[in-house]
Amino acid sequence: MSLTTDPTTVLATGAHRSADEAAGAPAFVRIAAGLALVAFPLLFTAGIATSPPQASDSTADYVASLGADPSLTALSAGLLHYSWVAFALGVLATIGLVRGPRGRVVVPVAAILASFSAIQLSGLLLSDWFTGAVARAVPLEAAGALTEGVWGDPWVTTWQLSGQVVGFVGIPLVIAALARAGVVSWWLLAAPVIGFAGFFVPLPAAILVGMFVSSAPMIVVGVRLIRRASARVRREELAAA
Repeated sequence: MSLTTDPTTVLATGAHRSADEAAGAPAFVRIAAGLALVAFPLLFTAGIATSPPQASDSTADYVASLGADPSLTALSAGLLHYSWVAFALGVLATIGLVRGPRGRVVVPVAAILASFSAIQLSGLLLSDWFTGAVARAVPLEAAGALTEGVWGDPWVTTWQLSGQVVGFVGIPLVIAALARAGVVSWWLLAAPVIGFAGFFVPLPAAILVGMFVSSAPMIVVGVRLIRRASARVRREELAAA
């Protein structure tokens, strides 16, 4: 250290780096989490795009659609399942993006709630395989009655509602928390708002685009994780040189 270096600057820089390294996971974990968040909107949109078409929103038509094409049902359910797995794993790493006092509470709370809801949603996708199998094994009326009975169970209803939280408020909640911490811009909240507006446009393409737009902010967060981790790797390499 130079004798002319301001000691407060050295202490502040050292504290900043120490806090960043203590709060974060190893660089490869952050990079993996960032890639998971980047993959989430792509897997999610692909899962929606491959969802078996159904004649109406009735339970009977829903069951019939899952039973009509087992391969398409499996593809869609698999993509959606792994999209939420990726989200659940990646979103927890956003806690390490916080620097400073702002966001120290809201970001962890938002990340944990969103991760929990995503885990719930990923598990619910298993029902698509069972519902499709039931639709092919018994008459459609019986399959519909069985499905309604299962979804009407209080435990399953609670499971479903807790999972749906992430689909409606989870992503905006995480983005708002990160914006409060100064990690991303508040303008990023416009994406979920615009995306949800697509649900009110009576066109399948509009809904699909809305799904992608509403989940796309996680790509920005994922890239931020990857860049932060990459910068940390470069610092460590320079320090070791």
